Amino acid sequence: MQLKDSLNNKVIPVNKSRGITTYDCIRKLKKFVKIKKMGHAGSLDPVAHGLVLLLTGEATKLSNYLMDLPKKYTADIKLGQSTDTQDTMGQVVLIGEWKHILKEDIIDILPDFLGKRLQVPPMYSALKYKGTPLYKLARNGQKVDRKPREVTTHEINLVSCKLPEFRIEVKCSRGLYIRTLAEEIGEKLGVPSHLSGLRRDAIGRFTIEKAVSTEDFDAIIDMENPGYSLNEALEHLPAIEMTKRESASLINGVAPSVPMDMNISSGDIIRLLRFDKTLGGIGEISLTRTIVIKRVFNIISSD
Repeated sequence: MQLKDSLNNKVIPVNKSRGITTYDCIRKLKKFVKIKKMGHAGSLDPVAHGLVLLLTGEATKLSNYLMDLPKKYTADIKLGQSTDTQDTMGQVVLIGEWKHILKEDIIDILPDFLGKRLQVPPMYSALKYKGTPLYKLARNGQKVDRKPREVTTHEINLVSCKLPEFRIEVKCSRGLYIRTLAEEIGEKLGVPSHLSGLRRDAIGRFTIEKAVSTEDFDAIIDMENPGYSLNEALEHLPAIEMTKRESASLINGVAPSVPMDMNISSGDIIRLLRFDKTLGGIGEISLTRTIVIKRVFNIISSD
């Protein structure tokens, strides 16, 4: 194991294999590099595979800003059975006839899931009820009421169909459970259903094509500049470029002024760039068009 400076303070896109957890990815990376702080920007179920973002060093502070990015999934749904976990890991709880369902029926109902709506989170999830993760309660046979949450589906399309299974592509907001969506689609068709396969293809502009596989983690060591710097990872946010004086003042908690010609609104999150183009901090625009500092980064970066 070695200290790899080029891997510190980075967002690293990883293609997670099936059968392992997101934390297994972190533990595996720690076997190759000596970095104290590691985290992620959104986990992926062990039964699923695809893109996860691992965060090292100061990049762990970017988690919430990256988790808010839209996600893109490829999901396989099987008709005829629903399970207690809404995927292949659970016990079958309902069986129903599916042979009357046509491809056209699926195409007709998919638009019903577009836009904003409310979705009830599944019992088998990491959300907590009175401090206890729901999945632990579910494993003990308990079921509690869950408050519906607002989610957004930006795009949903049928990719292939070989009934009783079919494949869809979904682009959605944070908080939408694809397992639950698979069951909801079945309910709309009047047929029990569950998620039979899932791949996360993208998180914002991060894609699975540019991710390192968990089967090939040792290749990271030989990469000249792996992953994304703090500034690169947040390029979806508008930026204010600071002078040397403003950069020094930011370390002491003094925010720069907002340029008069900058098109921003109250509540917008912005990047505060030092004079050398590295990320100095993250701010939020107030009602009075001033900057409320949310994070300050005082590190030597490879931006």
